[in-house]
Amino acid sequence: MTNFYKKHCEDYYKKYPSVYDYFSSSKGRIKALKIFKTASTVIMYAAYIILLAYLAFTGDMRIIKAVAVPAFVFLLVTAVRKGINAPRPYEKYPIKPVLPKATKGKSCPSRHTACAVVIALACFYVNVPVGVILLVLAALIAVSRPLMGVHFPLDVVFGAVLAVIPAVIGFYVIP
Repeated sequence: MTNFYKKHCEDYYKKYPSVYDYFSSSKGRIKALKIFKTASTVIMYAAYIILLAYLAFTGDMRIIKAVAVPAFVFLLVTAVRKGINAPRPYEKYPIKPVLPKATKGKSCPSRHTACAVVIALACFYVNVPVGVILLVLAALIAVSRPLMGVHFPLDVVFGAVLAVIPAVIGFYVIP
């Protein structure tokens, strides 16, 4: 682990208790976070299924990239996080996630973030206004992961980068 990442993790550990206290001091905030976690995931994956159904129904050949690029990103992020196998914040430090999670390791990069970003970019490739809305949702998903105590902020940044670079190449550079 690099010193930069180690310092980043330590800084997060110092700041996280105030985040935890903010959410855990209100049942309404916990409930809102739970609803957001579930709803954002459902919305993102439903948007992707609708995108693929639309492309298939209309015979739009962009479906090839809309399937291939997210599949590539999913496999890439899965392989990288398995190779790194970084501990999650609640494994590395004596903290409790805002929303319970028992997963061990595979914190970096955030696959949840990477998938949200690449799905948003796939939608952006086909329909810019829908893509912009989903990119905002993907950003909120990325922000929520460290707030919940299940990823360090750099985990979500790395996940987003591992989604954006192949997406831009796959959707706009490769003919």
